[in-house]
Amino acid sequence: MEPDPFGEGVNIVIPAKTEPFFETRRTRRGHGRKASKSSIGHGGLDHPHQLPLVTGRPHFQRDRCSVRLVQGDFHASGRRYVVASDRSEESRYAIEWAISTVLRDGDELFIVTVVETDSKLDPASGAQPADRVLKLRNQQERQTLAFLLAKMATGLLQRTRLQVAITCQAWHAKNSRHMLLDIVDYYEPIMLIVGSRGVGQLKGILLGSTAHYLIQKSSVPVMVARRKLKRTVIRGTAHLAPHRVPRVPLAQAAIDKAGPGRDKDVADMRQALEREEEEELARRDSGADPDADADNDDDDDEDEDEDGKVAG
Repeated sequence: MEPDPFGEGVNIVIPAKTEPFFETRRTRRGHGRKASKSSIGHGGLDHPHQLPLVTGRPHFQRDRCSVRLVQGDFHASGRRYVVASDRSEESRYAIEWAISTVLRDGDELFIVTVVETDSKLDPASGAQPADRVLKLRNQQERQTLAFLLAKMATGLLQRTRLQVAITCQAWHAKNSRHMLLDIVDYYEPIMLIVGSRGVGQLKGILLGSTAHYLIQKSSVPVMVARRKLKRTVIRGTAHLAPHRVPRVPLAQAAIDKAGPGRDKDVADMRQALEREEEEELARRDSGADPDADADNDDDDDEDEDEDGKVAG
């Protein structure tokens, strides 16, 4: 088997599906007395090499929400990785690169997104009923962000045979950079993976401000994942020559009676005739008569023949 059969990483061994499947109580096979029609076909695995994936319930803590994914027979090996995501394209590729290339069996991955805010932090215990309602709204927002990260990770994790655990966390904090450093110090991962640019990317800057800050301040190595440049390949245009006639509007279209090869032959013939006419005009201007020269040559040949007969 090839080390990278799909060109997306050494861990990707299952073809892509249209959309990842999330198991819920309604779609779980055999739930209740009678399974619904929509749950038929979702109870088993879609691919023979696909490992079972368990999605845990959202776990709420102060200013954060976590969703844990466990695939296969997971046994922690002690290796941990953290991916800082801001839901941009570059951070999305950082998640893809971590799952498809970095992870091995027994590893644990933390995908973290931090939203800076001053008004969505959880109030202290014993707050007023109005604060409790606000806290529930903030928890719902974090839960939505955590499930978005989980969906992003599930779509790629289901295409691997890794026996790993992935925890998706959504945070609310006053300063996202300081919070990311605290998360790194708490989990003590082997590596911190970030995207080269985030949502606030600017032209002319090599790295985003957050990525540059983490490189300078992080206590663990930082890997900046950069999306590969794809070369555009235009197929089926090798037969198009530079002399191809450009497209014209329909009102100016005309039917050519002769092809481009015939036109070239006619042009060559015209050039040859023009050269002959120029040579003939040059002879006339010089005073030499080509017909007279031809007659003199014939007379000389006849004299030579007569001399030969007499000598014989």
